Amino acid sequence: MAQGNPVAPLNLAPTRNPLVATSNDLDAGNQAGIVTVRDSVGTPRSVRVVQKEEAESANMVRVSWFYTFEEKSYTIELRHGRRSGIRKIYVNKELVERDKKWSYALTAKASVHDFDVGPKQARISVEPMGGSNYHYQLFIDGRIVEAAPPAASELRSRVLRIEKNKRIGMTLQNNSMGPGVVVVQFQPESAARDAGVKEGDIILAVNSEPVNTHEIAVYKIDQVREGDAFLMSVAVEGISELYSAREAAGQPESARRENLIYT
Repeated sequence: MAQGNPVAPLNLAPTRNPLVATSNDLDAGNQAGIVTVRDSVGTPRSVRVVQKEEAESANMVRVSWFYTFEEKSYTIELRHGRRSGIRKIYVNKELVERDKKWSYALTAKASVHDFDVGPKQARISVEPMGGSNYHYQLFIDGRIVEAAPPAASELRSRVLRIEKNKRIGMTLQNNSMGPGVVVVQFQPESAARDAGVKEGDIILAVNSEPVNTHEIAVYKIDQVREGDAFLMSVAVEGISELYSAREAAGQPESARRENLIYT
């Protein structure tokens, strides 16, 4: 990437399944998610979010999210009365919103709640699913928290050495089926293709640092000085076929434009 280019905006389009808590399946709500946000100096960071769900009573459901950002820990908690309709939101045990409307108790209604968590804004959406069942989703800094992919260590990989003596020249997309980012296509001039990267390959790490979003992959590569080399871990052949880019390449043009092209 040419030096002096502005920082690319974060792609707000979700590319993996969202992390969802569901009031009628509490065990399924206990899982981890991931979201990419920029830190105080503009560096994209993958933030791991742990979600926990439990029933306090026949009426009240509690959903909690835990994460650490810039060395500070945060806990977000939603307490939702499915029958009474009340919605309470806490940040680090401090009540930041109490929302109770008679209409909530009379009929199942959706709601959206915006609030600050440290230096970022968060949002919780509450959506009825029929009867007294609801599902809940968390957004941080305008991005939905997505279900965490399997660990990259579960995939075998090969390591390629790439010389940054010309454009890296590839279009990347988050891997909707697992860890890493998928190479969708190449530009006419591409150091990555010359080094042996192929369309459909999954990039798992750059210089041994895992990459689970295309913003982070591009950032890591951009930190390499022109003329230097870097190492790229790519899933071995066969795994790449399993997570083929053919499906991504077959998306409508409007969806493909949301990919980030590294030039």
